[in-house]
Amino acid sequence: MTAPRARSAAALPRSALWTHATVLAMLGLLVLLLAAAWRLGELRRAWPLLLLPVALAPFVEFGLHRWVLHARLPSRDGLRRRLQVALHHAHHAEPRRIDRLFWPAWALLLLGPAVYCGYALVFGATRALVPMAGSVAYFVFYEWMHFSHHDPGYLPRTRYGRVLRRSHMHHHYHDAERWWGITNDLADRLLRTGGARDPARPPRSDPRQLR
Repeated sequence: MTAPRARSAAALPRSALWTHATVLAMLGLLVLLLAAAWRLGELRRAWPLLLLPVALAPFVEFGLHRWVLHARLPSRDGLRRRLQVALHHAHHAEPRRIDRLFWPAWALLLLGPAVYCGYALVFGATRALVPMAGSVAYFVFYEWMHFSHHDPGYLPRTRYGRVLRRSHMHHHYHDAERWWGITNDLADRLLRTGGARDPARPPRSDPRQLR
């Protein structure tokens, strides 16, 4: 969807993406899921289910971003508040910090089993390995896209890539309650919470804080 054309001195090191613990864990999990699904014969019989997460992604991504990552912080300090800050609020406070671009590993330990159980209820425990592998692969793609949106030395090649990047910057510097899409903007277009048109006002110099 996007690809680098040129790099600048301000470019983020791509090694920060491919050596991050969360991304490495997902790549390792992806290999294990594919190997298990192949050994059990499910990958050959149900390989189209690898694409199910692609179909669900616009709405899953929208829902997670809007109602989980942007959940309102408790007024009092405590474990829940600190976890929510680590999950996403800190990224809005400092969107250029590399270590805050990624989901923390503990969040995936909670989300991963929930996603697998959902697939298992629909397809059964072994066949669920196939769409689960697709979900993990899509999550790696999500992290790559999000990292690229914030990398000033990464220039999208396609018009759609540029729209997605610009929309994500609008989310950070114009209105944190709009432009929820990271890898696509289908849900934003359908629900009228984004779109390709630029706001009339210039962007803020500081990132939009979450409420």
